[in-house]
Amino acid sequence: MTRIARGLAGTALVVALAATAAACGANGENGNGVPTETTDAPTPSPEPDSGDSIGTLYPGKGGGGQAAPARMPTAKVGEPRSGKMKVKNSSREPMNFAPPQTSDDDPEAGETTADLGTCTGTLAPDESCEMTVQHTAYQPGSYTGTLTVQTSQGETLTVPFSGEAVEDSPTETVSPSETPLPTEPTPTDTPLPTEPTETETDTETEP
Repeated sequence: MTRIARGLAGTALVVALAATAAACGANGENGNGVPTETTDAPTPSPEPDSGDSIGTLYPGKGGGGQAAPARMPTAKVGEPRSGKMKVKNSSREPMNFAPPQTSDDDPEAGETTADLGTCTGTLAPDESCEMTVQHTAYQPGSYTGTLTVQTSQGETLTVPFSGEAVEDSPTETVSPSETPLPTEPTPTDTPLPTEPTETETDTETEP
């Protein structure tokens, strides 16, 4: 009976150890109780750059007028660069917006355009949206202009903006590697043909 009891106890111990190992594996742990790292989780892709914030408008307070100046992000000449103008409905009524208008103080310095962005629909009270302002510089230096926003409640807001354009750094051109000129083959010295040597004639012996 004692041997049977010991055998049953040993079997129960093996079953308990197997169950513990299975539980650790299910919980992502190794035999030492340390969680194992999983590599199946997908790596989140980086979000695309949607433009820098250049300011906020608060239409709905009545009267319109001039808002705080906006600063456009620095860009290279010939490279369009955009910024986001946040718009928050500060009234108690929903409102819509006409397409924003822009004017450049020096058209030769560059061109500025704007669109409604996410402000295409009706904006409820206390809700916000973003308009997109984009500038393409024609020459390096500073530039200024004005953004005009009109609401369905009869307000007109003007926003002066400014920015800086820098010259695009020229890319270094890699000169083609110099190919060595083909060397002229060195003529091998061919030995001149030697003149045949005179064979000694048999001397006649006098009798």
